[in-house]
Amino acid sequence: MARAKIGERRSNPAIRPVAGQRSTGLRSAMFRDVVMLLYATTGRLQRMKRVVASSVDLNSAEYSIVAALYRLGPKSGIRVRDIAKYLHMAPENVTTAVGRLVETKWVVKTIDTSDARAVTLSLHRSARQRIDRLTEELIDVNDIWFRDMGPAEINQLSKYLERILDGFDAAYQRAWEKFHSPLSRGHDLASWRRRPRHQGWGRGPRRSTMRQ
Repeated sequence: MARAKIGERRSNPAIRPVAGQRSTGLRSAMFRDVVMLLYATTGRLQRMKRVVASSVDLNSAEYSIVAALYRLGPKSGIRVRDIAKYLHMAPENVTTAVGRLVETKWVVKTIDTSDARAVTLSLHRSARQRIDRLTEELIDVNDIWFRDMGPAEINQLSKYLERILDGFDAAYQRAWEKFHSPLSRGHDLASWRRRPRHQGWGRGPRRSTMRQ
């Protein structure tokens, strides 16, 4: 496949722009196509992360923390909240993973010189050396995976993904309210009770699920 020029647009025949079209059906189809691509992409990313993490005897969560610390650099003053922000994770989940990494000598905790109540995090010197070697090994993997994308496209992809992540919390809250809140479940139960007997499921109302 020919390498795309930096900044060149590549069309995807499966997803057509629908600017100006107000049809609910077309909008739903467009969003479904995008979401299914995201599902497929994230699934493959998780597979890749497990393979890479296992090569250095870490699980996926631990590897994310180590990779974040490596990316944020050897600078001092990195706290749990900085890692959580970088990884878009809950701070408590970061804290749990960091505890295991400290025990296994991947991460070093140090009292923050500006605040004795806080700690800063850094990679152990041997850990950084291991990730240095892993980074070298990953160069050709990434070159294969992103061979058809130039630097400008990769930077643009990062911006799009940031925007998708920024919108997730509000969308998730709305989905929860619509499909799993007590009020929604009460509505589902009432609807189920109004169904003709021959259309029932036999053992009670079916749980509402969100479909894309």
